[in-house]
Amino acid sequence: MRFEFGAYVGVVYLAAHDANGTHLLSAAVGGAPPAVFTIPEVIACDGPLVTAAAYRTGRTMASDAAHAISREERALRMMPYPYSVVAVPLIAGDEKLGVLTGIWVPPSQTCEGLQERMATLGELLASGLVDQSQVDHAMKPTASPLIIPMFRSPGGEGIPTAEVKRRWGLPDLPGSAALSQMYQVHKLSAALNEAPGLVDVMRAARERIMLPFGAGAFVAAVAQEGRLRVAGHSGSAELVRMVHGAPLDRSTPSADVLCTGQPLFLPDRAALLAAYPTLESADVQACAVLPLVGSGNFRGSCLLGFETARWIGAEEQAVLLMMAAQLAVAMERAQLNESEHALTEALQKKLLPRSLPELPEVVITARYLSASAPSGMGGDWYDVIPLPGRQTGLVVGDVEGHNIDSAVIMGQLRSGLRAYAAEGHKPADVLARSSELLAELDTDLFATCCFVRLDPEGGVVEIALAGHPVPLLRCPEAGIIAPNAPPNLPLGVEPGYVYRSTEFTIRPETLLMLYTDGIVNSPTGDPVVDARSLLASADKVEARSLHKIADLLLMGASKRPERQRDDMALLFALYEGNPLGSVRRVDRMAIRRHDIQGVGSVRRFVRSYLLRRDLQRLADDMEVMASEIVTNALIHADSDVEVWLREYPDRIHFEVRDTDAKPPVPTSITDSDEANAVAEHGRGLSIVEILSSAWGNSPHGRGKTVWIDIPK
Repeated sequence: MRFEFGAYVGVVYLAAHDANGTHLLSAAVGGAPPAVFTIPEVIACDGPLVTAAAYRTGRTMASDAAHAISREERALRMMPYPYSVVAVPLIAGDEKLGVLTGIWVPPSQTCEGLQERMATLGELLASGLVDQSQVDHAMKPTASPLIIPMFRSPGGEGIPTAEVKRRWGLPDLPGSAALSQMYQVHKLSAALNEAPGLVDVMRAARERIMLPFGAGAFVAAVAQEGRLRVAGHSGSAELVRMVHGAPLDRSTPSADVLCTGQPLFLPDRAALLAAYPTLESADVQACAVLPLVGSGNFRGSCLLGFETARWIGAEEQAVLLMMAAQLAVAMERAQLNESEHALTEALQKKLLPRSLPELPEVVITARYLSASAPSGMGGDWYDVIPLPGRQTGLVVGDVEGHNIDSAVIMGQLRSGLRAYAAEGHKPADVLARSSELLAELDTDLFATCCFVRLDPEGGVVEIALAGHPVPLLRCPEAGIIAPNAPPNLPLGVEPGYVYRSTEFTIRPETLLMLYTDGIVNSPTGDPVVDARSLLASADKVEARSLHKIADLLLMGASKRPERQRDDMALLFALYEGNPLGSVRRVDRMAIRRHDIQGVGSVRRFVRSYLLRRDLQRLADDMEVMASEIVTNALIHADSDVEVWLREYPDRIHFEVRDTDAKPPVPTSITDSDEANAVAEHGRGLSIVEILSSAWGNSPHGRGKTVWIDIPK
């Protein structure tokens, strides 16, 4: 059929009868890629397709060659272009065996002579099927159709010869172009299967769709609240501006394709402007727009922009539609993964402390990083608990597992442990009571925990462990050590177990590091050894700033391949004592949410703090930096803001805390608070970098801290 009749593809369908009725199943497909991949394997006999009508009526049926098949008549989205069909029933005596179907792309004039020749071929095929059934004693379609490759040289589709030879394979070698196209389909599928996020999906689309088809621009958009939202792009920035945010009811290529579900191919500038005059400013000469349809409510479109005229023939259209179907599934999966990860992070943050306390003698910072796989949710937690007698409790724990059950049990256990500690019980008793609580929660999960009670006035530390790695101490003279503390059993393992603790004295400038095993995932088999190695590496780079030490340590831990399997919790406490004697070295103030007028109060607070210390020479620079950071927090964080100042012998440490975990976006500095509220972003950052000796941002409970150091 492909060579004698000039058909695009030929299919033999055999009738299959089951409890659900009669269907036509493809038994043999003759043609070349991608045609053989666009043919439906199953056709309902009572459906609207020409093949089904031929089977029902027992007569040769043909579609109108000049008629573009309606959406209902299209077997698959893989064939969105006009085509014509001739379907011949295969009849032996009174029995309907199936249908022989030929498809022509572009449409062929299905004259009576062609139909008669097809009918004759159908009679011969039916006779052969009967003869074969007498040999096999059965004539049933197999689970998979027989593919009969029939290659021919490209051309003859109304496509300019230069365009046919332009890109795919060797132009005079039959099958070379088709296999070259299907190679890209296979590679795209492999890349999308390995793409964990939307960024990776867009990278695969660029490398396997945009570049192989010679496009200069690529824009993938999804429907969201009645508008288009660009999910990924490459190339033309003008196209991105035209697509992003456009209403779905406005006639644009991306919106029309998204709403109709039908692809759009505009081969040159004239066709582009004839269909969409508003694209006069678009820097493309031709475009192809493909529908992206997922399994649920996901709907989108993919636009390819070309810098020259680009005629896309039937086979390339089929390949593009196959790729678009794969891209839609991958984008929907990535979107769902990102939504699930965002929900997981939000839940995890709600289970962590809202904020960390600020103590005159102790500097505290913490980090939490969720696992990348499988669910991103785990049972690690940290906490800082105010205790009676101006003491402080430091807690790090880990409930086994990485799912919602682990997170729920962690939240309950954290609340119970916090309550027991606040009552003033000794660390060992706190763990014993928490173990009983875990046993009463009717769960098979157990937990490990490290509880440290710190007495800042006396410099006394008491450590109690429940099967957890021992905390590390970086001492001024002895270096990094692991104190000898009883390991005890994990929580919830043995009812009535007696937990033991150890107590010792620490000197000022001692750093305590509490951590979960996700930080180390011990390649040496000893988590304490690996934690000491990480701390030592971070300490070599930055020994003064606690925030930077924590960031460096987390960065080092994240580079390990095992890091993907577990979440991480890290808690640092630097015992400073009071290096300035009896002087009150810490002060704070709070500003209500969106109170831009409060920026002026911050400037007065900073100046007053510095004047009391005879540091008025720093006041002007400090006021400028404080205005920048506080204004940014008030505008973007949508939360109350806390401002802290802490004096050291060599510097002033300034912190701004809010409950928004997003990194800061510095705003420009102007003469008034009102102007700051609407100022352009970005200029104040250079001021902070110039005037401070160091600055940065770090997590702080559920939010973040932006800090700066100013040399005295």
